[in-house]
Amino acid sequence: MTKKRHKGFEDEGIHWEGTRKELEEWKGYKMQRAHEFVSPGYSVAWCPDGDNWMDVYHPQRHHVKEPELRASVKFLRDPSKFGMDGGRISKLTIQTRDVDPWEKVLGRSYETVETVFNYDRGTDVNRLPYDARARKLYDVVQEILG
Repeated sequence: MTKKRHKGFEDEGIHWEGTRKELEEWKGYKMQRAHEFVSPGYSVAWCPDGDNWMDVYHPQRHHVKEPELRASVKFLRDPSKFGMDGGRISKLTIQTRDVDPWEKVLGRSYETVETVFNYDRGTDVNRLPYDARARKLYDVVQEILG
């Protein structure tokens, strides 16, 4: 039995189909996009590697009773027929997450997660018309990564 060979190489546990130069360009592109989310006030979770995922979010703010709002995005180097409207975003989930710290301390059910939007080769959930914060996040993600 022979192992099937794929073009490319492994880097930090991720298979990259391309050259080292292309990977370094991708890492730079990804870092630039991550920085663009900070200016409008979002936090970003990402790694400078060949992975295509990034999380963009506003953390929960208990003092104003505002739940965390998070977009998990898979985006591509180039526009794709599988991307939203033929763009670079191939998967996008926007969720709100509310944690009640008192219930957590008491050992009770303390977390509520609600999906506001989900796209995975088609829109599965779309509650954006009913959530202005989520709609704004959606628009920012589309502008920067789409």
